[in-house]
Amino acid sequence: MFNNLSNGQKNALQAIFVLALCAGALLLLNYLIASRPVKNSSSSVRFEVQASGGFASITLRAGTVNMPEPTTVTAPWTRTIRVKSGTTVYLTASNPTATGEITCNIFLENKAWKTETISTPKNGVACAGIVP
Repeated sequence: MFNNLSNGQKNALQAIFVLALCAGALLLLNYLIASRPVKNSSSSVRFEVQASGGFASITLRAGTVNMPEPTTVTAPWTRTIRVKSGTTVYLTASNPTATGEITCNIFLENKAWKTETISTPKNGVACAGIVP
């Protein structure tokens, strides 16, 4: 079928074929990128602290929320905020009564994500992660 074509004509057909193949690949790639689900740029993050003594001393860092100094709260304690993807979140809790247990939990989109429990004589727990 292509025996009667000159070398120049064969080269031109090969170039057209390669260009058509590349164009098809680009169209397929564009379709795949456009049809993928859009990831949320932020997530709901819930922080919880339970302490058997009824009180806890906490610190919290999560995006714009920053409690660097220990703050005494009534346990159980919770706080929910929206946090951007890629943000490091950090919760610490200690038990001022130095009795029983203390637990910190971090929930991501209402699903358990990070948890830590400790009993006396140890006095503090920490939960941390990077929001996906």
